[in-house]
This record gives sequence, structure tokens and C-alpha cells, in this order.
Amino acid sequence: MPTIGTFIQLLPKEFQSIPYRATDATIHTCVEGSGETRVGDVVIPWKARDIFVTPGWAWLSHTASSDAVLFSASDRPVQDMLGLWRQERARKS
Repeated sequence: MPTIGTFIQLLPKEFQSIPYRATDATIHTCVEGSGETRVGDVVIPWKARDIFVTPGWAWLSHTASSDAVLFSASDRPVQDMLGLWRQERARKS
């Protein structure tokens, strides 16, 4: 579909992403492995076959407790086409 974008990520064991936020809302599915996603002050633990959603413009970061694969889908393409999509990454401390 031209309005839905998909993405797959391999997160090695003990990987921790730098916090970021974007305007697109995203549905994540853990294909394999386990870890957690921090959305603001909320921590969402996940394992294989879990599904969770992250809202647009909320700070989030992923941490893998084992080798993990996350598949995601979002409305980023339509926001791109309309010139609305934005992203911001936290500065490294």
C-alpha cells in the first residue's frame, strides 16, 4: 500500500537505541527474541509474537535482551507525501 511503510530491524543482544521520536504512529511486532521499548516513562516488555504500538512524537528507545527481530508498519509514507513527517534524535550524553 502506498500509505503504509514497513521496516524490519535486527537488534543484537544488549543493543540499546538512542532515544528518538517521529511524527508517525507505528505498530511493532516482535518476530523473534526479546527486549523492551521505552516510550516516555512507560516500559513495554516484548517477546516473540508480541504486538505493541508507539504513538507519534513520543520519545522511544529499544533495548534487546537477546538477539531480536522487530517488524514495524507506520503511516510514514503518507506523511512524507504530504510534507508532514519529522524525526528527532536525542543527543548522546
